[in-house]
Amino acid sequence: MATVFSALRTRTPQCYSKRISTHIAYALVVYTLLLIFLVSPALESKAMAIWPYFLLVALVAAVILPCRNIERHWKKLDDRGADLSAHYLFARIKIWLSAIGIPVGLMLAIKAIA
Repeated sequence: MATVFSALRTRTPQCYSKRISTHIAYALVVYTLLLIFLVSPALESKAMAIWPYFLLVALVAAVILPCRNIERHWKKLDDRGADLSAHYLFARIKIWLSAIGIPVGLMLAIKAIA
């Protein structure tokens, strides 16, 4: 029984590219949900138009390409085998600040204009 708990506590270290890929996937989900729940209500008008939903799709599509480039970058860095812990922490902070900051900034900009 003790070996089961000790096996659960010790994680096998993943390479940085897989770990950053996991953070990107979760950040994209958070980004999309924030767009839906923060930006979409700010865009709605009295006449129900389809253009706000096309805008949301375009905003999600615009973020996917930079995320893929970040994953490729980390794959190249991981192949070098260097110690990347500080760079990894900074990249995680940038990913999460972008995932939360872009929708909040868009919402504030739309409310300021309207």
